[in-house]
Amino acid sequence: MNKSLLFACFACVAAPAHALVGGAGDANLASSPFAGVGAVIVNGGTFSGVLLDPWHVLTAAHVVAGKPAGAIQFRLNAGAAETLSAAAVSVHPGYIGTTPGTDGVWHDDLAIVRLAAPATSAGGYALYTGPAVGQTVALAGYGGVGDGAVGVTAGANASVKRSGRNRIDQVLPDDDGSGAAEVFVFDFDGPAAASNVFGPATPGNLTLGASVEAQFAGGDSGSPVFVNDNGVWKIFGVANFNGSTTGLPGSNVLFGSVGGGSLVAPYAGWIAQTVTTPVPEADTWAMLLAGLGMVSWAALRRRRD
Repeated sequence: MNKSLLFACFACVAAPAHALVGGAGDANLASSPFAGVGAVIVNGGTFSGVLLDPWHVLTAAHVVAGKPAGAIQFRLNAGAAETLSAAAVSVHPGYIGTTPGTDGVWHDDLAIVRLAAPATSAGGYALYTGPAVGQTVALAGYGGVGDGAVGVTAGANASVKRSGRNRIDQVLPDDDGSGAAEVFVFDFDGPAAASNVFGPATPGNLTLGASVEAQFAGGDSGSPVFVNDNGVWKIFGVANFNGSTTGLPGSNVLFGSVGGGSLVAPYAGWIAQTVTTPVPEADTWAMLLAGLGMVSWAALRRRRD
């Protein structure tokens, strides 16, 4: 990957939430393959997430890190809208914020939100742990409408879901030195071959089509990336960043930009442990904190960050 690419955090784009640029609207029905994708609403801002099971939502750490559970809601609109409050937030322990590493991106950008009540209008998804490079993946997230020629053209709506496709071009290794693939990257190919960033300018590596090829934008932070594994949609990764190859304002959502995020395969153990660990009752937490005495909210927040 070209390390001179300018990567940008979704939450820091011009507005708090924008479109999944390209692609098309999702039916937002219980019958949709993406019915379990919902809007993660944090202090009124719209982001995205996906059900692992009725109680747990997988999203990006930079969306919820340092935020109290009371500031977070998860909204599903498969059929009648269902808005659920968060009860607890678990940020991956390796997440240290959005300062890019030597490869130009940040790592371990995953979090799991435990809901206060189970979701009833949609089910969860299994994790995909197979090969990554070359996979055609489905993107599904919240936001407005846009395309790769002009960028974002309308604002976000936590009741409107969009979906599209892209093809995984590269993976980046674990920044802690294990060598395992940890981050996926793709480019946003347009109708002209000049917008191709990764790989040869051959038909098999160019655009998937004007109404198909898609790119992340603000508001898609935390959205799932799916792969169809023998007829079953599984979570391939989570959207974390997009970037510009020109450095021009707004070019991180135009044809020729790049997007990427965290693969879920290397985090499967942490995810499984988090969703199976019981959350202590409120009274238990109160007694524990009282017993520790010296533990302050500020200290707990610093650990999350």
